[in-house]
Amino acid sequence: MFADVYFHFETDQEVLAVPENALTRSADGDWQLFVVDDDGGFAAQEVTLGRSFGDYREVLGIKAGLEVVTQGAFLLHHS
Repeated sequence: MFADVYFHFETDQEVLAVPENALTRSADGDWQLFVVDDDGGFAAQEVTLGRSFGDYREVLGIKAGLEVVTQGAFLLHHS
């Protein structure tokens, strides 16, 4: 199941933010997210972290509209 989710943060500009538990570290220590690829599988994509909004974190270096894994990313990272 997929859903379009929109969050409202008090900022002067639009931001892309994900739940903190969606973020994992790559083998070289960079932050990453798992995104759904064209085949329906999952691919790691490195991101840069921005501001913190409670349990959410601004991410830079990713296109708006991509489907990202928000739960269970730790299991994908170690499989």
